[in-house]
Amino acid sequence: MGTGSGTRWVGVLYLVLTFGGAAGAVCIAFRFDLRMAETAVTLLPSAGGLYLSWATFRADRREAAHGYGVGEIADRLAVAVRGQWESEVRVRRLNDPYPLPVSWQAADPRFGESWSLLRELAGDWPSDRPASPSGWATGPAGLAGTGGEITQVFLERVPTRRLVVLGGPGSGKTMLLIRLVLALVAERAEGGPVPVLFPLASWNPAEQTLESWMAQRLARDYSGLGAPEAGPADRPGQVGRARALLEHRLILPVLDGFDEIPEPFRATALDAINAALPPGQPLVLSSRVTEYGDTLAPARGVPVMLCGAAAVELRPLDVPDIADYLRRDAGGQGTAAAARWDPVIRLLGTDAPVARALTTPLMLFLARTVYNPRPGEHAGVLPTPADLCDPTRFPDTADVRAHLFDAFVPAAYRPHPRYPCRWSPQQAERSLRYMARHLQHTLGGSGDLAWWQLRRALPPRVAQVVTGVVLGVVSWTAATVVGRLTALLAGLDSGWQTGPPAAIVAGLAGGIAGGIGCGLVAGVTGGVVEGATHLLTTGQPGWLPTMSAYGLAYGFAGGIVGALSSRLADRRPGTAPESRRRGLWDWRMCALGFAAGAVLWFSFRLNYGPTAATVGALANGVVYALAGGVVGARASSLSAHRPDAVPTVRTLWAWNWRGFSGGLASGSTIGFTHWAVLRIQSLLTGTPSYTFTTALSFSCAFGLAVGIAHGLTGKAADLTAAVGPAALMEQDRGIFRRLWIVVGLAVCAAFLLCYGVEYVAQGGFSYGLGRGVPGGRGIAMSPPHILDRGLAYGLTVGLAAALSQNAWWYYTLTRHHLAARRHLPMDLTAFLADAHERRGVLRQVGTVHQFRHIDLQHHLAAPGPSQEPGASRRPPLPGPRFPLPPVRER
Repeated sequence: MGTGSGTRWVGVLYLVLTFGGAAGAVCIAFRFDLRMAETAVTLLPSAGGLYLSWATFRADRREAAHGYGVGEIADRLAVAVRGQWESEVRVRRLNDPYPLPVSWQAADPRFGESWSLLRELAGDWPSDRPASPSGWATGPAGLAGTGGEITQVFLERVPTRRLVVLGGPGSGKTMLLIRLVLALVAERAEGGPVPVLFPLASWNPAEQTLESWMAQRLARDYSGLGAPEAGPADRPGQVGRARALLEHRLILPVLDGFDEIPEPFRATALDAINAALPPGQPLVLSSRVTEYGDTLAPARGVPVMLCGAAAVELRPLDVPDIADYLRRDAGGQGTAAAARWDPVIRLLGTDAPVARALTTPLMLFLARTVYNPRPGEHAGVLPTPADLCDPTRFPDTADVRAHLFDAFVPAAYRPHPRYPCRWSPQQAERSLRYMARHLQHTLGGSGDLAWWQLRRALPPRVAQVVTGVVLGVVSWTAATVVGRLTALLAGLDSGWQTGPPAAIVAGLAGGIAGGIGCGLVAGVTGGVVEGATHLLTTGQPGWLPTMSAYGLAYGFAGGIVGALSSRLADRRPGTAPESRRRGLWDWRMCALGFAAGAVLWFSFRLNYGPTAATVGALANGVVYALAGGVVGARASSLSAHRPDAVPTVRTLWAWNWRGFSGGLASGSTIGFTHWAVLRIQSLLTGTPSYTFTTALSFSCAFGLAVGIAHGLTGKAADLTAAVGPAALMEQDRGIFRRLWIVVGLAVCAAFLLCYGVEYVAQGGFSYGLGRGVPGGRGIAMSPPHILDRGLAYGLTVGLAAALSQNAWWYYTLTRHHLAARRHLPMDLTAFLADAHERRGVLRQVGTVHQFRHIDLQHHLAAPGPSQEPGASRRPPLPGPRFPLPPVRER
């Protein structure tokens, strides 16, 4: 968005610094008895700058809201589409050594509309006729062609510009569609429709309309098409620009892989395509012949046909073309490497299994990868193609295909003269098989290998525990270590108690990042580490059980607050809470809450004695039990294992009143519960207690912190740029750091503001009561103490907010977890890039990787290789990727 993004950040930072500086100036004026008039005179000149920064911030938001016109977006999208597929053609070696001469003919008449109806439909359109009638084919036979003629067939010969491309497995359908897309982009007029290839494997027509799915694919593969005011990609408004392109018919859909939609949903999908793309809007659809034919003539139900479409079917490669291609790729006629193919070439055109197998571009690509030497490689070290002619090893076509699939990965990873590989063929095959099974089983057969979805292979408890431990350590560092440094620099006598209890900070942060489980782990970690620190530095044994009890109690409380506020902040209209299926009362969370509250007896007993400590612990236990029973089911349904998390490439401010209200209500509950319990214990023992204003300050700061944490979010923003997986990950990591800093500063300012107001109003106040040290009393708060509390909450809650909005962190956890189990390499990003750019095993579609062919994915996802050389290893049919529709009895 030009300079707008930088200007916005300057404005936000200026606002934070202005408010913080004003609060600090007021605190210093009261602390050192300065005259308020002088202080006010000093602060008044900043009002103009404050307004300027706010106006700049608002203007930038208005600029972002308007954005680009749909015509300009379409032009920029066309550039991105062309760059994407030109790069993919090079990587897939579609023109190396030359494009295969794929040819086609008119399909069986049952696959398309009658020719007279097509001419009638095109002639009845009131305006914008797709092509001149003089160029229309006179009948289906006129659709036959080869290679680059597909563009002429689509633009001129088909009256309606609606084409179905049919073919067998590996016959070159996708390769032909890529050529068509590049040709259409080259011939596109400025402001005209942009051809976009959509792989249909990820579409669930039973749950999502075609328009919605295409809009999401556009916003994901060409990030920035989402509306600027939207949040992450799964929130309403994220695909606003993509929807605008679709509504203005500036997207020409090229729908690839209709057969990859599960069989029970194909008729529904075809009907949805007819409804979303009525006659008059051009489109291209590809499918395997059998699957498409079964949809048109189902055993049960009403037949469905793509309205207004002609159909062509890819032909098997001709024998001379196969022979010339194999010899040319091996170095050309007359070379020793080319002569190795002579036994195979002699069988072409016969019924031999190898001859029937080598009739598709996919099988030719596999064969040349396995048997043809690369430049600088000696052919003598490679297996000989004559082995394919052995009828004992390969009695039928399926055995030849299975052998080529088996040999492909080791061949792709054999030593390369120019591109040495960091992974052995065995390591690469093991990793690729794991990813294929992950797609097949964990992701329900999806063909999209998105790095941010790899987290679904990570056990949820592992994610919660590791994240909680990290937040606990960060909270201890921010509250205890930084607090001690603050005390030393400021000359304070509060020692290691300068900062807030690490358990409270960690519990809230853990709840925001990953629910109750994460909050408990974070709170206990922060409490135990802080207790051990105080034990080692003071020699007082009461610290360890005291802070451990704090960790369990406030980890539970903070987990409920953070998780419940996350649920409130992210709730969408019309969605039913998951807890309704679980019941209104959660007995398990009720019991956990009572235990978490009652364990505070260990914290209270040293200061208040066993009797008062028992009263306080029971009171806390009852409150926590009620909270756990009422809202525990809702809060516990969240975890760090969020399957819908998506990467972000830009931060966005949008104040979230739901999150703030939840944080304020929860913070008030915690603050006033703690104040009431300490007040009761104070009356029983005569020891000091918090004031009511201190509890109020804590509640307001707590609510502001939670509201800010859920107000700053991330969104995809790089307008119409085709962002690759590695670049998207780097952007997501950058946003992680930015969110941490910005949210941390805002949360820090919220605590400084609330505590600063109380400090000014009360002329000072005490904090730190009930921390369990024998004879301990409250800390006389000073500006350095308040600053340290703001820093502790800012650092930790800012990190938690970044984790909750970010996909990179959990991908990193998953990557290390799977590498430790030897499922995937540690440097997975480099492995995927190498498999795509150097080995040809994967292909890249927008921001995701896919296996080069869906059959390769199915083959690798099948059980391990057979030990018998001649054993047939046909991959099993993939299971349904979506819940099957119910069968209705008649």
